[in-house]
Amino acid sequence: MLDLAAPLLASCCSFRRDHQLDLKPFRTLVRAKPARVRESVTPPSYLRVMRILHTSDWHLGRSFGDHRLIDDQAQFLDWLVQVAKAEAVDLLVIAGDLYDRSVPPADAVELFHATLRRCSEAGIEVAAIAGNHDSAERVGSLDGLMLPGLLMRGGYRHASDVTVRHFSDGPLAIVALPFLDPAFAPTDLSPTGRATHETVLREAIGQAQNTVAAGVRTLAIAHAFVTGAEPSDSERTLAVGDAAMVSSSVFDGFDYVALGHLHRAQIVGGDERVRYCGAPLAYSFGETAQKEVVLIELDDDGDARSKPIPIDVGRRVATVRGTLEQLLGDRANLNDWVRVELTNEHPVADAHRRLRDHFPHLVEIVRCARPTAPANRLTASAVRERSTDELVRDFMQTVDSDVDPEDIELAVATLRRVERDAL
Repeated sequence: MLDLAAPLLASCCSFRRDHQLDLKPFRTLVRAKPARVRESVTPPSYLRVMRILHTSDWHLGRSFGDHRLIDDQAQFLDWLVQVAKAEAVDLLVIAGDLYDRSVPPADAVELFHATLRRCSEAGIEVAAIAGNHDSAERVGSLDGLMLPGLLMRGGYRHASDVTVRHFSDGPLAIVALPFLDPAFAPTDLSPTGRATHETVLREAIGQAQNTVAAGVRTLAIAHAFVTGAEPSDSERTLAVGDAAMVSSSVFDGFDYVALGHLHRAQIVGGDERVRYCGAPLAYSFGETAQKEVVLIELDDDGDARSKPIPIDVGRRVATVRGTLEQLLGDRANLNDWVRVELTNEHPVADAHRRLRDHFPHLVEIVRCARPTAPANRLTASAVRERSTDELVRDFMQTVDSDVDPEDIELAVATLRRVERDAL
């Protein structure tokens, strides 16, 4: 076989030398990157681009009304790990508010640690930051201690650090910026003396960007309220008025910015590289939009493409309105978290218990009807002229027009006995 190939190879080389064949166009074709299909985030099998899964605001340990959400949160995290595996994710990003409070319950901590272990076993690295609900010290203390490939940031201590991680297609510089309370800002991050949310964040980012090597793609993770974004009802206010807001220009220069704090998924300023993924579950009745996580492809040149993945676990929220009789006569809602707006003219006794079977996931009841004014409103002097028995009867009939007469007489007799004993 070699004997046959040798003359052929010599002939080809002789042809190129004699005819000056230009091979540059062919080299260009071979070296060129395949064109990306913009409609799909999944790359062709011959092109391996790193993949990031952006999530935030887990609020582990949270309750909705008097319902604990730990089982719903466990269901979401099981779904999340499965998605990360199926999508061959390299890095899972959690942009703050890992827990709902600074000292979370034990089952919330166990759930978080179990999720980290599952990611590590699947070969998925994790970068997480503390949010305003978290204990900065508690979150930051886990950095590098629990598992390989785990980056945890909390507080000011490493706020301006740059962590470089190496993936199959090249390095990635990560600037992980936890929630930074300006009240505790160190002097090196508040050079003007008056620290605000924007000044400390801008200063930390500036220090970090000065240390990033040229040509290395960059990822910023932050927990902040960026100007132009739309909040929900369930976020805790960071500061009074607009003092908590930061400009999106703070993040100029990054290839992708993974934001947390706002529970509504949204793109900031029309730039798909600056994005909130939102909370994974509904934590207020204003959160009726589809919940999602965001899958990002970030190539070695820093070109980022993102795609939302709808979350298909967890309960939705629903608000129903009507009188008690109307609501009990309508179809039951057995799946959603329910807010009831009662329109009965008068207060309804034991409404929560009576509605619970119809709405097993009932969170709250709000009275929306305006009480009608009595036709003959009594003046103070008229009240003094009436007997106690008459006042009791009028009051009970005003509260409930269908009140049982025996209940009225029982209330009158009880009040007489109290008055008699007091003499």
